[in-house]
Amino acid sequence: MAQNYYHLTASLPELTFKPDSPAQVDVLEIRDSILEEVSSSDAIHVHETLSGIDNYNLLTQIFVKKRAWKRGGMLEADTAKETLPQYMQQFIDQMEQYEREHGTKPDELQATQQLYELCHTAMEASKSPFVARWHKIEREIRNIQAAYFCRKSNIAADNHLIASDEMRESLLKSQAQDFGLSKEYDYVAELVRIFEIADMLDREKRLDMFRWNIIDEINAFEYFTVDAALGVLQKACIIDRWTQMNSNDGEQHFRNIVKTLTEVSSD
Repeated sequence: MAQNYYHLTASLPELTFKPDSPAQVDVLEIRDSILEEVSSSDAIHVHETLSGIDNYNLLTQIFVKKRAWKRGGMLEADTAKETLPQYMQQFIDQMEQYEREHGTKPDELQATQQLYELCHTAMEASKSPFVARWHKIEREIRNIQAAYFCRKSNIAADNHLIASDEMRESLLKSQAQDFGLSKEYDYVAELVRIFEIADMLDREKRLDMFRWNIIDEINAFEYFTVDAALGVLQKACIIDRWTQMNSNDGEQHFRNIVKTLTEVSSD
């Protein structure tokens, strides 16, 4: 039975998504306030919730040391390998083996695919319903987005999709606008409409609004559990991303990032 955290959940901020004027949210403060209150077994789920940040920072440490780290994650530059989550240890072992066999590091895009596949496999087996469902949805969003842009660019999508399931088969084979998935996945048509938005910044806003609503849907009946707190933490991470876009320089930098990611998806 899930443990209830009445004081913790009551003390966490009630967040709203306003990407054009995001509130100032301290992800580290929210993260630490949760870690101070929850049990050691539930603290694991805080780490799992922040795995996206940690994955980015691990890739930065391996491939682009001059790139700034994202805030709020659990990974530190001097974190010992044996204390990392099992999927990260497995990833590092794969990178080291590749470098021994080839005398060089693998392509960053290839490595990113490997890391995220290992991560999603591990997170979807989490004992936290929020973490498991969130990562499943994130994987599906990632796959649908990759398939959409690959089809738009008339290139094969098989090397850009994570994991093997029935959705992957439909994404690879279907010529329908919704990849023949709308009957089984009621959100696919909405995602396709989002991906059709020409303006990159507006597209990302709509996509994060979609994610925000998914958090509310997953936690619709979670009030005092650790999952309720994890939902707030995940929302804080979304807001924090948009806080960086307050200036014109920040917005242009963001457009450049999205443009690069779009080009990578169609390589």
